[in-house]
Amino acid sequence: MIAPNVLEAFKCTGCGDCCRWSGSVLLTENDIATISAHLGVLDQEFIDHHTRLAPNRIRLALLDKADGSCAFLEGDRCSIYEARPEQCRTFPFAWSVSEGCPVLDELLAAQNNVEQPLRNP
Repeated sequence: MIAPNVLEAFKCTGCGDCCRWSGSVLLTENDIATISAHLGVLDQEFIDHHTRLAPNRIRLALLDKADGSCAFLEGDRCSIYEARPEQCRTFPFAWSVSEGCPVLDELLAAQNNVEQPLRNP
């Protein structure tokens, strides 16, 4: 769990690194409807062309590119940013990974390097 003071200091720089992690961007029914509307396609068309069955075999996930990045990542930007899934919207406040976000990595390193008070022997 990331300390609240670290989350308060977090400001996304839009580097896109969070869209390059391996794993699954799990979709809610609302995500599917929102992204479909944003793309101007029917829900089923979006599902057929942009999703896969997640490893949990319960939900759908966004497709990845061959390099493991999100299929909607263009350069360093999300091409569906306004309609991005809930999982993406809640990073890093609801979930995060141990490393890989330059801003979080820097904040966590600074937190870990804060001098500890000296103990009396």
